[in-house]
Amino acid sequence: MQLTFQTTSPLQAKADVLVLPVFKTGKTLNAGWLSKLDKALSGALLKAAKKVDFKAGADASFLFQTWEGFAFDRVILWGLGEAEDLCPESLWASATKIARKVSKIKGVKTAAIAWPALPKKASVEAGEAMLETLAKGFGTGVYTFDEYKTEDKGKTGLTKMLFFAEDAGASQAKAKQALARGMGLAEGINMARDLVNHPANTITPEGLANEAKKLGKFSGITVKVETEQAIAKRNMHLYLAVSRASKNRPRLITLTYTPPKGTKLAKKDPIVLIGKGLVFDSGGLCLKPGASMETMKCDMGGSAAVLGLFKALEVLKPARKIIGIIAACENAIGGDAYRPGDVIPSKSGKTVEIINTDAEGRLTLADALSYGLEFKPEFMVDLATLTGACVVGLGDTTVGTFANRDDLRQRVLDAAETAGEDFWPLPLNKKLRPQLKSDFADLKHTGARWGGAITAALFLQEFVDDTPWIHLDIAGPAYSSKNQGHLPKNGTGVGVATLAELVR
Repeated sequence: MQLTFQTTSPLQAKADVLVLPVFKTGKTLNAGWLSKLDKALSGALLKAAKKVDFKAGADASFLFQTWEGFAFDRVILWGLGEAEDLCPESLWASATKIARKVSKIKGVKTAAIAWPALPKKASVEAGEAMLETLAKGFGTGVYTFDEYKTEDKGKTGLTKMLFFAEDAGASQAKAKQALARGMGLAEGINMARDLVNHPANTITPEGLANEAKKLGKFSGITVKVETEQAIAKRNMHLYLAVSRASKNRPRLITLTYTPPKGTKLAKKDPIVLIGKGLVFDSGGLCLKPGASMETMKCDMGGSAAVLGLFKALEVLKPARKIIGIIAACENAIGGDAYRPGDVIPSKSGKTVEIINTDAEGRLTLADALSYGLEFKPEFMVDLATLTGACVVGLGDTTVGTFANRDDLRQRVLDAAETAGEDFWPLPLNKKLRPQLKSDFADLKHTGARWGGAITAALFLQEFVDDTPWIHLDIAGPAYSSKNQGHLPKNGTGVGVATLAELVR
């Protein structure tokens, strides 16, 4: 979607519809441009709004036909609720909802949005952050995925947004930059959604690698893809065990973002981001039930988030070196499938007894984490649709977080709050560590049913040494059964916005 910043009055907007966000202000809605527009309409707008009892509550909206006198022939009053209740998550969700509503109006291709004056106490940074969130919300709110449809393909409605900021708390130049960052984030999030929504016969390990290669055209980003022989030389035997029954051979993807020369933080140790890359998970020999297998194309949601972030780096251009790692493969069944009871060496040298072949993600991540240590990172983050236990504990909209450093955990939680995503801390409870003891190897890779998200994280912790590390279990919000806030139905792109805030 094209987005431009306008400096004229929104009442002169050449658009199909004008969106007027309105804070709830008690008995009157008269404020800024709304008051001017109502006066130009001889009071008809507010009279009609009052008749339907529109009070600008959060997510409330009212559509009004102007008929003539303006370039736009429709106005939508968009309720924001109380100004003090607005936060990044609620604004992103609200912008998403209004964007969906606008995009469904027949004949609307261009929409203008007139952002109201902020409360007087709002800082310049708050103004920029709100504009960025608005752009992110509209850019992700119009998202659709119709790649494989033959009818109504490409009929997404809204294609252009004109932004007017009455008092964004920022200069025009900074406002434009904030909107550009928001749209860059939206493009990264939407890319992650696309990757999850594509079927597994398109996003094979090689298909995922090809999508990663496209990011290499951006300034500062290089992409390296390694095939099975090179992976074997790296001694990533756990990773290869998971992949070996599939005819779609594994691909190890390494992305590197290098900031411009002279950047103050360019020589600091890099940040390493690792995304689980199971492009499809049948469960292996411990076969999943059919119903549980239906959406397993989403098991690469962690890798989609990493790639979505690298897409957004084109606009964000942080001052830090960033490494992205994806151990892409497919967990299939066949004569060469790995088995419960097998003992397999890891890249770290530790041996692992296989208990359940449907707990495959932690095996690929274990070797990917060991590979990540080679870059001597400041810290590592892994994202994975890892456990159903995390969904049982936190629901389907919340990311579970496990960290071996309290300060890193807080940094990530703060980044998530600023980004508008829902993260929650969970413990690396050492009392559950004995469940991973094996009679035949250094480790078993699963524990008992209870506390399954914790024992999965404890297993991963065995492969990070003393490096600061945080594990993000995105099993709940990576794929949604319905529209929920800013999360759309199907692939959500969860994690991209938080990673972006973290690396900034």
